[in-house]
Amino acid sequence: MKFPGSKLLHEWDLSVQKMSLDDLLDSCQRAGLTGLAEVRIQEGVGLIFYYMGGEINALFREGVSAHNGQAALERLRARSAEGAGSVSVFELPLDMAHLLRGMTNRRRLKERVRSRSDLEDVLRGLEKSEHTGTLEIQAQSGAAMVLLVRGRVSNVYWEARGGLTYEKGEARQKLDEAMGPDDAILLLSDFSRDVWKTRHEVQAPAYSRLERKGDGPRQAPETLASEETQARQKALDQLTGEVPAILLAFFFDLMTGAVFARSGRGASDVDVKAAAEALPVVALLARDRLTIAEESETMEFLAVETNRLSFLVHVVAEAQEAIGVVADRALPTAQAQVVLARVGRAHADRLRPLRTQ
Repeated sequence: MKFPGSKLLHEWDLSVQKMSLDDLLDSCQRAGLTGLAEVRIQEGVGLIFYYMGGEINALFREGVSAHNGQAALERLRARSAEGAGSVSVFELPLDMAHLLRGMTNRRRLKERVRSRSDLEDVLRGLEKSEHTGTLEIQAQSGAAMVLLVRGRVSNVYWEARGGLTYEKGEARQKLDEAMGPDDAILLLSDFSRDVWKTRHEVQAPAYSRLERKGDGPRQAPETLASEETQARQKALDQLTGEVPAILLAFFFDLMTGAVFARSGRGASDVDVKAAAEALPVVALLARDRLTIAEESETMEFLAVETNRLSFLVHVVAEAQEAIGVVADRALPTAQAQVVLARVGRAHADRLRPLRTQ
C-alpha cells in the first residue's frame, strides 16, 4: 500500500538486527509515531498504523488470506518470531495519518482512467454520492492519495517515483500530468465521518495494541508517557549539571531516531538543532554497519570529534534509547564516557518499573 507524503525514518534487516514485534510496537509508541510500520517476512506483509503513538489499525496479508486488527497483530507476532525479513518505519502527515483511523472497506475500482477527463468523471461520481474517504491512484510515474469529505476533495498528496512528495494544488497538478497513456489503478476506501469531525480534538492516543485482551489493567498512556518524559529530563538535568562542557544533551529512540527530550545551554556559534537531527542518523548508521560487519558486535558508545566539538552517543540498550551529547572539545572523552554510562544505568533503573506495569 502506497502512502504519498510518507517519510522513511528507519529500516533494518531482521536477520541481522534481532527484535521482537513487541519491541517494535513499544518503540513506535514511545516515539509518539504518527505513521506506519511495515513488516516484510517470508510468510507475508504486515502494516501497523499509528496515530500519535497509538496503534489504530493493523493488516497482515498471508498468501490469499488477509487479517485485520488484533488477529493481524497476533498472526504477525507468531510469523515474525523466526527473525527473517525487514522492517521499515514511516512518518505520515497528520491529516494522512488521521484518515487511517477511520478507513475501511478498501477496494479496487473497475473504472479505466487514462486521462485527466477520465479522472474528473470518477471524482464527479464520488461528489454526487457524497463519498467520504480516500481515493488512491497508482500511475506509472507515481502515486496519489485524494482525501474526500462529503464528495469534495479536501486534500491531495502525490509522491513521484523518485520519492519527491507534493501536497494540495501542486499535488493535483502532478496527478493530472501523470494521467496516461496506461490505465491507472484506483483504490477506494470509505471513511467514518464522525472520526473526521474529531480530527482536531485528538490530543493523545488511547493505549491500543488494538484492545488486546488478557493483559490485565495497564497504566494510562498519557501518565506513562509523562513519567517517562520526566525520567529522561531528570537524567539530562543530572548530566548537564555534572558536566558544564556539555552544550546539548538529548535522548533519542534506537528504532526510529526520533528525539524524545533535550537539554543544554547551547552556544551562539553552534547549530544545536542541526546536531540533534544529524547525530541520531550517524549513530543508527554506525550501529547497523557494525552489526552487519560482525554479528556479535553491539555498539555501546560512539565518539566523533572536530577541531572544536565532541559528538558523543551512549546506548541505553535496556531502554532501546540512546543519549546524544554535543560538548566542548575540552571535555575528555574518557571522562564523558564514564559519566554517560552512570547516567544511562540510572535512567534504565528508573524506566524498568514503568515498563513492567
